[in-house]
Amino acid sequence: MAASYDRVNVVTSFGFSRRWRRQAVSRLDIGAGSTVLDAMTGAGEGWPYLADRIGNGGRIVAIDLSPGMLALARRRTVKSTLDVRLGDVLTTGLPDGSCDAVLSLFGIKTLSPAQRAAFATEIARVLRPGGCFSMVEVSVPGAPALRIAYGFYLRRVIPVLGRLLLGDPATYRMLGVYTDRFGDARAMTGAMRVAGLEAEFVSYFFGCATGLVGRKKVSGP
Repeated sequence: MAASYDRVNVVTSFGFSRRWRRQAVSRLDIGAGSTVLDAMTGAGEGWPYLADRIGNGGRIVAIDLSPGMLALARRRTVKSTLDVRLGDVLTTGLPDGSCDAVLSLFGIKTLSPAQRAAFATEIARVLRPGGCFSMVEVSVPGAPALRIAYGFYLRRVIPVLGRLLLGDPATYRMLGVYTDRFGDARAMTGAMRVAGLEAEFVSYFFGCATGLVGRKKVSGP
């Protein structure tokens, strides 16, 4: 997907993916100098929004398992410090409590139930006490008419647009497959709570995207 990602993403999302990324970042309780883990960073689309929040003294630790997507990401320049790593977000290797926040934009739909649990445990480990997180993902809307129309667009229209824009339609067809299996972010919200984190389910644009926000509890005296 990396070879055609930039042009296909801009055309097929009608700008909503940018809006949802910006909204997800806005829910993070971060400020100048914060360290943020951008998990499953993809092409680094969330970095400009993060950099606006954390400034020159902030640090973005970006992890993804796709060399192709990271090659796209490394073309971006932002004012914050970038630490871009090829790796597995389930085992980041970051020190305990080293992050003020964790962000994940359009990656969690690919996780199995076991991987969701492992991801939640890793987030709980790398967050400092009081640290926060925000995630967003394309989802299956609850309203029947919207669910049918949106599902048709994801499963049928986007692969055609991918072909027209010189992408692999089989790759883009997986978006509909993953979304159908994912449903919405409620299961991920539950996994975060099981891992001991405070988590709240969030709906964007009538459920066409959903996500979760929350934080790591501060231990009492």
